[in-house]
Amino acid sequence: MAPEISVNLPTADVPTARVTVSDNGPGMSPEVLEKAVRAGWSGNSPIDSLGMFGMGFNIATARLGTVTTVWTSAAGELEEHGLKVDFGELRTQRHFRTPHLTRPKVDADTHGTTITIEGLKPDQRSWLVKPGNRSRVRKELSRSYAAMLRENGIPLTFKLLVNGKKISPTNHCVWENSRSVTTTRHGSVSVVQIIDRMLPNRPFCLACWQWLSAGDQVCPACGREEDITQRRRHVHGWIGLQRFLSSTDYGIDFVRNGRKIELANRDLFYWRAPDSESLALEYPIDDPRQRGRFVGEIHLDHCRVSYTKDRFDRADPAWDEMVAIVKGEGPLQPRIAASLGYANNGSPLFRLFQAFRRSSPHNARIAGGWANVLVVKDNDRAEEMAKRFHDGQPEYQTDLKWWELVEEEDNKLLTPGTSPKGGAGSGKGGGLGGFSSAGSKGGGSGGKGGATTKPPAPPPRQAIASLSREFVHEGTGLRFDIRAFEAAKIDPDLPPSRPWASNRASEGHWTFIVNPDHPIFKSATLTDLDALLSELAYRVSDFTRDRSSPTEFSDALAHLRERYAGVYKLDPVALSNAAAAVFHEIASVFAEQVESDDAVTLFGDLATAEQEAIHQRMAARGVPNPQQVVAQGRFLEYAAPRVVAEFVTSHPDLFFDGRCWEDSYSDLDYTYPSATNEARSRVLGGYEALLRDALWLVEREPMDLAIAARESILRAGLAVDLLVPTGGTYGASGDG
Repeated sequence: MAPEISVNLPTADVPTARVTVSDNGPGMSPEVLEKAVRAGWSGNSPIDSLGMFGMGFNIATARLGTVTTVWTSAAGELEEHGLKVDFGELRTQRHFRTPHLTRPKVDADTHGTTITIEGLKPDQRSWLVKPGNRSRVRKELSRSYAAMLRENGIPLTFKLLVNGKKISPTNHCVWENSRSVTTTRHGSVSVVQIIDRMLPNRPFCLACWQWLSAGDQVCPACGREEDITQRRRHVHGWIGLQRFLSSTDYGIDFVRNGRKIELANRDLFYWRAPDSESLALEYPIDDPRQRGRFVGEIHLDHCRVSYTKDRFDRADPAWDEMVAIVKGEGPLQPRIAASLGYANNGSPLFRLFQAFRRSSPHNARIAGGWANVLVVKDNDRAEEMAKRFHDGQPEYQTDLKWWELVEEEDNKLLTPGTSPKGGAGSGKGGGLGGFSSAGSKGGGSGGKGGATTKPPAPPPRQAIASLSREFVHEGTGLRFDIRAFEAAKIDPDLPPSRPWASNRASEGHWTFIVNPDHPIFKSATLTDLDALLSELAYRVSDFTRDRSSPTEFSDALAHLRERYAGVYKLDPVALSNAAAAVFHEIASVFAEQVESDDAVTLFGDLATAEQEAIHQRMAARGVPNPQQVVAQGRFLEYAAPRVVAEFVTSHPDLFFDGRCWEDSYSDLDYTYPSATNEARSRVLGGYEALLRDALWLVEREPMDLAIAARESILRAGLAVDLLVPTGGTYGASGDG
């Protein structure tokens, strides 16, 4: 019989409410049952269990209620063995002995254990009976035991029921491991990094729960020899890339004996410099909104956990061994690692960081950029699809729908007949190519003798993945399952004079056809999404026109834009963060280009106050060797944005001609010096204006930006986009 655990939670807030947990395991003998409820009992050994079973059992049950009853039996036994722990009685009788209970079994072949907790505390009882809280319990169990709720679970698979409802595992919504990108420095990097490291066995003291040195035969702490055993050490699992960005939903799960002890932990994303008490965040550092997407599951069965079973013991050497395997030695940022003397790092997290640290392309104006970082530009859409993944909808289990959006964004920059270079896949990635839309109104009669002449096939249309989805107007509950297409060259459903059209297909979905070459889309403000939302707002308004309180077109459009056009929202704070990130990238590119002697000289040319401010910032960040940072040309990374901007305008020859930006400057030659100087002045003047606009964003307080003119925000945001480095090697393929 397959292993099964059933949990029953109360549904009514009454004094007789109880919590019951039962399984169909092998059961326990009376002797094992007696030990199981002892506070210090640790099961068979600290190797094969989570340790201190009795301690955790008593704490968990006592927090819920005052009376715990356990019944257990093995197959073939005629009666069950039990005991009752009444914490109230234990306090009054002043000893901790409980009688051995028995009761006859209905079926001798049955086996397993049942735990019942009664006398539930009022606050616990009132919490458990709320449907929303029971749903939270199911969700937490789904996450914590995911490794064992899957088929081929680790270390075993079991079925879990809560109030009769099967609990399915919560899986991470990650890109499929067949996808990879090619980086300049690290070659091909897969989106999923597999970890499987067997370490040599080491002696372990079962009495003291301590690791010993490799050759120890006797425990130096307790002096015992009989409790020394050779313990297996195996670090395994994976880390990978989520299909969406989140400020909260990312991190690594750490697992012991199949149960997740720590969920979405981010300890490995920080770095503590030697001889420093402060932690420096390493990931995410490139996203203006501090959103991450690295996730994973690491199995660490041989590391101690706290008696509450909610945290691994960081003092256990096994934890540091795991960190070295998953992250490697030193910081994740290569230049910082090199400055501190760390050797090349080939760890899984390091490789993942080098390829996918960014949340947007280094240069979004180059085709293939989104595929190189595997990011969906409309993250709201990516998150919405992830919810459908977790709901179990079949079409969202693979990453194809996310890939279509990535490819579509890159294809906007392509000329006909080209394809993104590099990237995480090849071809059309799942059907963006031409196919006929459902619901077309014909397609030609094939001539006068239509009965004998086969009509021509409808012209091909290009699917628009970003618009093909379900749109919902919450006020009316109307749902529109949209299949969107670019119109064919000669499209029977869309005359050249019309920019778009929609119709209801017989299958129930809506077909939306748009002509991207129509003059209306030459505007700076109207997009194909605006066109679709306007069409849907009209449909909503028309549907409700005969109601006593019809929905106005303007209200419907405002609602739809609020829900589905988030990618176009002007977020001044996010733009300010993006501007600060661009100045840091400019500084990083400079460090890639300058020689050591020149770097020291250029730093010395800065004003004394600027040099002092840079050193103060390095001190605040715990930089151990500031002179080395200066010699490497990295001092601009610790300078204020205004200093970076002034440095650029003072040394334009270090930033143009393919160094930071592709624009020619020193390479310009118009024969006559006056003409050459005029051309160079125009190039530099244009970038000076962009730098001023970006500085305006960085140096304004959030409250000031909130009331700033929309035109000013738009102009500054465009300046930030135009200042993104396009030359040099920094970040060319995700490396950093």
